[in-house]
Amino acid sequence: MRNFWINLLAVVASYLVIGITIMVTFSLSYYILGVEGSYQEGSWNISITWVILSIVVGLGAAWLGGKVCTRIAGNFVAPKYLIALIAVLGVATAMTANPEEMESVREMAPPMFEAMRSSIQPIWLTWLNPFVGALGVAFGSGLLGLGSRKNSD
Repeated sequence: MRNFWINLLAVVASYLVIGITIMVTFSLSYYILGVEGSYQEGSWNISITWVILSIVVGLGAAWLGGKVCTRIAGNFVAPKYLIALIAVLGVATAMTANPEEMESVREMAPPMFEAMRSSIQPIWLTWLNPFVGALGVAFGSGLLGLGSRKNSD
């Protein structure tokens, strides 16, 4: 029963690490890139720069989450649960995404939190995110060849 609680703690802590890493990195990126670097001109659609940044940051944050998860749990079971959580939540998000309902004309330079709420990303990126997250966790945890597998299942 102890392993269950440690695995649960590892998954929750890792998911928080991923979320915090993404929030901090995107906040800093928004301030660095500004409105015009983050969005297509006059639109809430994210720029190609932001799309690339999103993939890189997602992969890096998930990699870090995989490292944290394996470190806390001391096994390779917890990262598999983290991958499943990311996949299920990511697919659920993609299934409910409907960018056509959102207003696409941007007439001002919005504050950061309004920008986060109003941003429209391509639907393909919404579907790609769970795969990027799962891949990042798999690499970070050592489930996929990068790094040594010192722990066993």
